[in-house]
Amino acid sequence: MDRVQQWTVLKLAIIYIALTVVGASIPHFVYREDWREQSCARVLHKVRHQLVSTPMPPDIRGHWVSYRCEIRSGPEYVIRQFHFKSNNTFESVVYRYQDPDCHHPMYAIESRGIHRLAQASWTVRGGTEAEYEVTSSYIVPYTVNATVDLAKRLAAGCPDARVSGSLTPYSRYVIYSLTPHLDHLSLQGQSSNPDGDVDCFQALNFTLHELQLVMLELRRHHHDHHSYQHHHSQHHHHKSSPDNVMTGSEEIPYDAPTNAFTRELLLGAVHSKPEERQSHRPSSFQTALKEGNTPGCGVCSRVLSSDPMSPPRLTTHTGTLLSLEGEWVSTRCESRQYGMFLTRGLHFLPDGASWHGQYDYYHDALCHHSSFSLIAQGSYTGGTDSLLVQGAKDYSFQVTRLKVLPHDQATVDSMNHYSGNGCGKAHAWSVGQEQDVTSTGGCVTLGIRLPNMERDIMKMEIVHRKLHLFVGQRLLDRKPGIAYQKERPTAFQEPLVKCDQVNLDMSINTAPGGHGWAGGVALPLSSGADLFDIRSSGSQERLGLVCQLLPVVFTFILRATLLLH
Repeated sequence: MDRVQQWTVLKLAIIYIALTVVGASIPHFVYREDWREQSCARVLHKVRHQLVSTPMPPDIRGHWVSYRCEIRSGPEYVIRQFHFKSNNTFESVVYRYQDPDCHHPMYAIESRGIHRLAQASWTVRGGTEAEYEVTSSYIVPYTVNATVDLAKRLAAGCPDARVSGSLTPYSRYVIYSLTPHLDHLSLQGQSSNPDGDVDCFQALNFTLHELQLVMLELRRHHHDHHSYQHHHSQHHHHKSSPDNVMTGSEEIPYDAPTNAFTRELLLGAVHSKPEERQSHRPSSFQTALKEGNTPGCGVCSRVLSSDPMSPPRLTTHTGTLLSLEGEWVSTRCESRQYGMFLTRGLHFLPDGASWHGQYDYYHDALCHHSSFSLIAQGSYTGGTDSLLVQGAKDYSFQVTRLKVLPHDQATVDSMNHYSGNGCGKAHAWSVGQEQDVTSTGGCVTLGIRLPNMERDIMKMEIVHRKLHLFVGQRLLDRKPGIAYQKERPTAFQEPLVKCDQVNLDMSINTAPGGHGWAGGVALPLSSGADLFDIRSSGSQERLGLVCQLLPVVFTFILRATLLLH
């Protein structure tokens, strides 16, 4: 190779290195380039029209696990694991943790029993009522503090417990043992007190009443859309066949390829007040469970491979509440008590003190059949660290104006049936016509009174490169009133996703000391290695960075050229 060829190769190598340096120095924006859902209306449209089915009766056989750390009111941090078998028996493990990341386990309760599906729920469309009976249950403490606390609770509330003295970490202790009553499942959760039977559930305030209400959802994969449509078209003429699962507007044949959809299992919600859980029968659902072998779900596989002697420890991450400004919408059809379902949309204005939102309620679990909408606006204050839930912020919201929009005749008839003056103009409701109910102090028919002040908690997380906002879970069986609510929630609703262009310039900066971006708010990744910098800056700052790097690169090229000559 002569000198000219060597010079050419060296120049190409230098140019390649220069471009690599510049390219690596430019932040990789994960929202505008990678996320297609830029329109809030499109996100909600996708939620309401996604191909989802709720087969009846549901086939829930298999292994089901939590796909994230779940927060229950208390707060209680849990991970759930269920195995439903073909012979109507089940096994479950409920892991309790000290922290909202589910990294520090306290104890696990392992249960076995009988579970039988009954009939379609009368109160929750798409749900199936079930009966269960626990036959045995064990507790495994993991820390010294947990052993001390559990020993005290068992000694005080469960004299039948087969525990003598102190407990030992990573040892199994019987907390429930009952001869199965196969023909008397109404005895679930209650001991018949024969010799040798043990029932410590009340002492530990533990139940599995969530098993009394189940719903299975089949969700089509986005990447299998075209192949599924082809398969679906071949079965389109079988609409009346009982082998098809109705979805409202579309259907998924039972013989559709299994890789075309994922399964999610929703069990009944636990009561927001821990002291009410022993007698509570669910009328809504909690966070869905996924199959243990769900593709792309690392948490699922980790939980599935765990057991009470080797509990799952999820990765810790530091989250912080960033600017609320912008629009947020539901990521799925959400469940509420008494068989109601809804989607939410919140908009926080740039003034940092005003908000408005729309809550669309539905009769069905797929959010296909509209009932009514609430359009609210008001103000908010706060942003201080929560003393109850780690990583959350305390806020107070005031509703100052409210409109109600009925969507179907059944809702209109119900609202017109009320003859008082506590919900807009009496007997004047009609389908598709909204009324401003601010002047009547809200709508007593819907249990809403104005002015209304709510204490709340909020937190943000980065989930699969999307910014999620968690808002406090509403308390069950709470009576409406105009008094300032003293009780602040300690759990969260399903997350809302950021869907507009405000503050979406989110970049990943992997360089050490990544706080160097002026004005950025750092949010460490779950691995703790990278930093997410949330910025509202435009392309000028990024262009300035490139301009600063280019002289360095060209100086390097010039010096290399002089050396060759």
